Order: sequence, then structure tokens, then C-alpha cells
Amino acid sequence: MSTDTWISAEDRGLQYGDGLFETITCVAGRPRWLALHLQRLRDGCQRLQLRIDDFDALAEEITAMAADHDRCIIKLILTRGLARRRGYRPAGDETPTRILTRYDWPVSSPAASEQQGFRVAISSVRLGMNPLLAGLKHLNRLEQVLAQSAMRDAPLEEVLMLSSAGQVIGGSMSNVFFADDMGLFTPALHQCGVAGIMRELVCAAAARAGIPVQVRGVEVGELPRLREAFVTNVRWGVQPIAQLEGRALDARSHARELRRLIDAAQP
Repeated sequence: MSTDTWISAEDRGLQYGDGLFETITCVAGRPRWLALHLQRLRDGCQRLQLRIDDFDALAEEITAMAADHDRCIIKLILTRGLARRRGYRPAGDETPTRILTRYDWPVSSPAASEQQGFRVAISSVRLGMNPLLAGLKHLNRLEQVLAQSAMRDAPLEEVLMLSSAGQVIGGSMSNVFFADDMGLFTPALHQCGVAGIMRELVCAAAARAGIPVQVRGVEVGELPRLREAFVTNVRWGVQPIAQLEGRALDARSHARELRRLIDAAQP
């Protein structure tokens, strides 16, 4: 894997979005849930047939980059590498490129909203359905870019995105959970969407607490009947939704309990 400080214009990540990325939060000089991030990366490499084997060395690099930083975010980008031939088809002997970047913890994070809950609406931008890429955190994020651009001047912290078939999939940069009288449910991601690390942690914490979680298709028509909803990612953790399409959601018991369980399991 290349360790240069420059990226060639012929890199397939730049040319075709041919690669994966992980966003890793670090607290007290340690990357959080690193094993889960690397397992997702390993699974993505297998599905995209990216040739990378030395995950132990990658873990050491990430851990070293996090050291001596109280709170930071590390972004890892892994591409197939420098194109060995022109065109979409890989030659098969490319050397992967990895890019590690450390960022300060965002100071613009909406602290007040994180205490009171997020304001969320449904985006007009829809996600294309492709089972071959569903669940992966691949480099093709233009749909999310458009969704975020459309909410630039709106008083919102996040938007929910629907599939091209009209089902709820998740937030533009988060997964989403809903609650009804039967328990929790979260959208299935076998057609599109990203299988988030915090989504996995929430499901595991709910299982420990005896809270049933259904993974299933979610229709837009179900949203007006919800009593609780929250979005998740590794930076926000478990973030309650206070308003969904302008309608107040007051119950946050699941979000509080799951956040407590996750924080107790991982410092």
C-alpha cells in the first residue's frame, strides 16, 4: 500500500470512486470500535475484490495517529490504487492506496440540539437501489452530497433519505431507528444504504437489554404513527429526533437507555 503524501490523478479512487472509507472517532487517545471498523472494511474489500491483507499494520497506524489526542476523528480512505490500464476494468494487480487524515473534533456540532433532539425532515433526494453495493461505505456519495446541499438553509440537523422505490433507508449521514408499541425497528439495507457501526452497536445493546429490534422495510406512511425515533452514527452516538417533518416526538426512553449501555461497554 502506498504511503506517499500525494495522490496520483490516475488513482482509481479519484477516477471512478473505486474504494471504501471509514470515519473513526477517537476519545482519550484511543480509536473507538476499531475492530468493528476494520471488520466492515475487510468485508468491503472482499466484496470489491480489493487486495489488502495487512489489517494489523493498518490498525497500528490508526492507533498511533489517535495517540495523545483527547478527541479527534480519523478518516481512512482505501482505494484500489493507481490505474494499471485505461477504463473501468481493473487489471487485478493494482497496489491499494490508503489515506489517513486526522481532524479535530467538530466545534460546530449542534450542542444544543444534541441535548434537545434533532429536527429531521424527509429529503427530496432519493437513493438508487443496488444490492451489489448495499451496506458498503464506498466512495460514491453524490446522493448524500445532494441531500446535504438541499438542506443547507433549512433549520434541520439531518434528513431522512428514501430509496427510489419509496422506502425509508436512513439519514444522509446516519442510520435511523423507530419505536412503536412492539419495540424498535430499523430499515433493511439489502437494496441500498450504509450498514453503520453505531447501528450494529445499537442492535447488540438492545439485545442485551431485551428490547426487540426488527430489521425490515419501512414505508413513509408509517412515520406519522411513530412515538419515538433516533438517528445513529459514530460521532453523534444515539441522537433522539425531537421533530420529524415538523411533528414533535417526545418519547426518548429507548435512546437514553441504549446510549447508556453503549457508553458503559466502551469507554
